[in-house]
Amino acid sequence: MDQSFEEVPEPKKEEPTEEEPTASKKSTDPTSLSWGFKTREVRITKISSHFQAKKTENILILVAFSIGLGSTWRFPYLCHQNGGGSFLLMYLILLLLLGIPLMYMEMVIGQWLRVDNIRAWKHLVPWLSGVGYSSMLACALVILYNSALVSWSLFYLGQSFDYPTPWENCPLVKNFSTSDISCLRTEPHQFFWYHTVLRASDQIEEGIEVLVLNVTLCLFATWFFLYITMVTRIKISVLMMIFSILFPNVLLFCFFTHIFFVKGVRDSLKRLVTTELSILASLDAWRQAGGHVLYSLGLGMGTIITFSSYQTRGENYIKWASFVAMVNLMTSLLSSSVIFLMLGFWIENSGTPCVESNVSNLLSLIANGVLPQVAWPPKDIIHRSPLEYLDWISQLPKNIRNEVAHFTLPCSILVQKEKFMEGPGLAYVAFSQAITLFPGSSFWAIIFFMSLVIMGLGTMTTLVEGIALSLQKSISTLEKHPKLVPA
Repeated sequence: MDQSFEEVPEPKKEEPTEEEPTASKKSTDPTSLSWGFKTREVRITKISSHFQAKKTENILILVAFSIGLGSTWRFPYLCHQNGGGSFLLMYLILLLLLGIPLMYMEMVIGQWLRVDNIRAWKHLVPWLSGVGYSSMLACALVILYNSALVSWSLFYLGQSFDYPTPWENCPLVKNFSTSDISCLRTEPHQFFWYHTVLRASDQIEEGIEVLVLNVTLCLFATWFFLYITMVTRIKISVLMMIFSILFPNVLLFCFFTHIFFVKGVRDSLKRLVTTELSILASLDAWRQAGGHVLYSLGLGMGTIITFSSYQTRGENYIKWASFVAMVNLMTSLLSSSVIFLMLGFWIENSGTPCVESNVSNLLSLIANGVLPQVAWPPKDIIHRSPLEYLDWISQLPKNIRNEVAHFTLPCSILVQKEKFMEGPGLAYVAFSQAITLFPGSSFWAIIFFMSLVIMGLGTMTTLVEGIALSLQKSISTLEKHPKLVPA
């Protein structure tokens, strides 16, 4: 067992002080370790100014980590998959009963022992020292997970510089193909996600068959930016960290207030506050809610223990753990509200109302001579299903078909059948469409996806730093060459 627990030199033992309790005081000290297995007593030493200077910075790191992609991207689609309000209630219960207590425990362990995650477990329970290395493996897997998300955000960011943004309308090609029909059957934003970002097959319902070059290049760029950040040790001021925390929430609030007043979308928020007993009885839903609590707060990954080791003793960690959890919950609620409003927008502008709008537009274009009389739709087309409307378009002569498709709005047939988009792409599709509702959509797209990239890279940097600090303290070779671990 390692004999040194402090990162700072021990004071001389001339007289007992407040920072160094005597032997008689240790036995009655309520803060001493008194667990049911063999442990080591840890003397409280004077804290250097270096640790005190990092107090605010490390708390902000934990806050920024908790409101990262987990709150803005992962929570909304899990909430949508698991019944809206039911999942929200489960998440709140587990956040209070599991998230805050575990975060408090990790903060106290880091503050008390003043060592990294690996050595903390060695000191606490030597026969559980492998837990520290297992948490590093979990960090590595989460980093790989987040790198894919950042690469998608980078791709959207690169496409945001076009005006209008390429996901606002269905792509037009010379030859009317199956891909165009697929776009007319759903939202252009969903089509862009499947067909342009993921490069799925012509039928968007099918999976990905080949390596996507654009996303692969964005993935390499993500790892390159992460490496540069770690090697150059870019110093981020406290004000910049506060801005990075507040700015995404300000953007989400702008989206919410703008979409909330769009006709017919507010009813979709009822699902976010409605609970269903059948979903509350689902063990899988509880498992997903608990897993997201661990993921979003970074519990069990060692980052909290490592960064809390720089805090001054006597901190009210119940207050800090509750603060981080509540900021996480507020951001999750805000981002979920925006996405549920967009789901309501899809319903309001899909199916039969969309067909009626298209037919009225086509009749006006024919009356003004923009389209030939051959493009005149059947009289009873608005009383038929939206699918029959698209079948009528596909049966038109090729040259007329291209012109009609150019003036036809996508009628979201899949949405009308309640086959809502689910999974990881939901947030990207919903946010990209929310952006198009603003004037100057390219500007909003640039700043929003740039904030997603910064949040994702910040989360990855925090995880890598937790791994690097632990390895450097445990392996002397890595301590002598600190740039070796990031490489």
